[in-house]
Order: sequence, then C-alpha cells, then structure tokens
Amino acid sequence: MTAIYLAIQMTLLMGVGFFARKAKIVDEKFPKSLGNFLYHFGFTCVVLKAMMGSDLSALGDMGILVLISLGTMGIMFLFGVLSNKIQRKNDDMAGISIVDLMFVNFTFMAFPIIEALYGEKGSLYIAAYTIPVRILFYVVSPLILAKTASGEGKEKKNPNVGKEVRKVLLSAPVLAIPVGFALSFLPFTLPSPITNSLASVASVVTPMGMALCGMRLAEVPIKECLKNYRCWILTVLRLICAPAIALGLMFIVASAFTLDPVLVKMCVIYCALPAAASTTIIAMNVGSDSIKAAQCVFMTTALSVVTLPVWVFLVDKVF
Repeated sequence: MTAIYLAIQMTLLMGVGFFARKAKIVDEKFPKSLGNFLYHFGFTCVVLKAMMGSDLSALGDMGILVLISLGTMGIMFLFGVLSNKIQRKNDDMAGISIVDLMFVNFTFMAFPIIEALYGEKGSLYIAAYTIPVRILFYVVSPLILAKTASGEGKEKKNPNVGKEVRKVLLSAPVLAIPVGFALSFLPFTLPSPITNSLASVASVVTPMGMALCGMRLAEVPIKECLKNYRCWILTVLRLICAPAIALGLMFIVASAFTLDPVLVKMCVIYCALPAAASTTIIAMNVGSDSIKAAQCVFMTTALSVVTLPVWVFLVDKVF
C-alpha cells in the first residue's frame, strides 16, 4: 500500500503545479527560475545532507550492494542506448530515455517503500545501494541530456562536449560530493542551524520537482502527453522491462552467491520505481526538452500505482 500511496501523492503534487500554471498563479518564467534554484541550491543541499548522513564505514560490508548498483546502472545505460538504436533516435527524448532507465525516484519513493516492505534491514540496504546512485545521477545525467539536447529551439545541435563536461564537473551539486565526503569524516558535527538549514532546503527538492513537472505539463495539452508514443514506450521500458532485467540479473547472482533474500528483493523493487522527478530540473538546466521529461515522469509515476504491487508480489514468489 505504501507504493500506491506514494505514487498517488506524487501525482497530486504534479497536479498542484499543473493548476498553478493553468490558473496563471505563476507565469511562464517561473518554472525556469524554480528549476535553476532547485538545481544549484536544492541539489547541493541534497548531496551534502546525503554524504554527511551516510555511514561510510559500512561500505566495506555493503560492497556487494555497491557493485550491484553500479552494474545495474551500467546495464540500464546499455539498454537505453540499444532501445534508441532500435528506434533510430538521437534526440532530446533519446537522452531522457537513457537517464530515466538508469535512475529512478530514489529520493522520495525508494526509502519509504523499501523501509515499509523490509524494515530496518531494508533501510540499511537501500542506503548502501543508493550511494553510487546519488553521485552518478548529478554527474552523468547532465552529460547525457546535454549531449542530445536541441536547446528547445536554441542553437545547440552540436554541443561542445568538453565544455559541457567542465560545466557539470564544476557545478555546485557535483562539487558538493567531495565536500560532503570531507565533512563526513570530521571529528565533530556541524552546528545544528547549518545542518537543519541544509535538511530544510533538501526536503523541498522532490515535492517542488514534482510541482515543476506539473507546471511543464500545463504548457501542452494532456492529450499531447497521451499521444506521445515514445513516452509510452519509455513507460513500458521503465516499469516492466527494467525490473524484469533486474529480476533476471538478481536470479543469476543469487544462484551463484549466497545472498540475503531481502537484499535480492530490494534490488528488483528499486528498479521497478518510476522515473526521477529531478530529470525535469536537469533537462531545463542543460537545454533539453523538459516538457517531454515531465511527461515521462507523469506517466511512469501514475502507472506505477498498478505495476509496483505486481512486482512486489512477483519477487516474494520468486525469492
């Protein structure tokens, strides 16, 4: 039930943004400004909070989860590239598809769902699993989206890859990673006004990111979203094919090694989650098609209400 409730909650948050834009409570310039704020300040606070709050000493014991996480992201990247090759596409939507297959909504849905399903052990496992996800999302996603970005009408057909790499590596969310690691090893904790401020800003990223998706959706008729066949294809790949691949991968791994069944189930359920809302924010920042990104977030989130319970049932039967 937790999966269903969270999917409904995120859809409602998108509805808030949709209504605000349709009712002209916010103007056409607001989504871009909000996206910039969330990218530069919100993501930075999310990364710092995550790095400072991670039990880095447990990485040795959780090494298998880190390897599975990296391996799964690599496989999903190749899966996305192969899907685009089959469709013969190399545009904004192609980049969005790869990012949405590599990264799910790990900030808002992964932790509460895994904790509700598997308790404290699940919380420990998902914390270790998402450490490389947190790092790579803010580094890899902008590069992938920038490489295929058309600039939403601007001249950006052949982006300077070296310039884009430097821009991403020197961005605030990425620079926050080594800073967060350094702070996590301090023999003392930062004053509570600082940590509480970081946590407060970080806590608004996901709900405001979902609202931002709604604002972008409001700029095109809903029927355009439903008519976007590539969005439907991505939804099937994200909610059905990706967890099916994870199920097969974990079945092979579990056959070769003795693993905790909770760990195995968690890895599959994680891959059954909808696309990350933050993809829309990054798409806006690098000049990719944020409307299509928002459409994919909406479709995968809304339909995960149906698919997530099915995958929970299947993994319980298989493992």
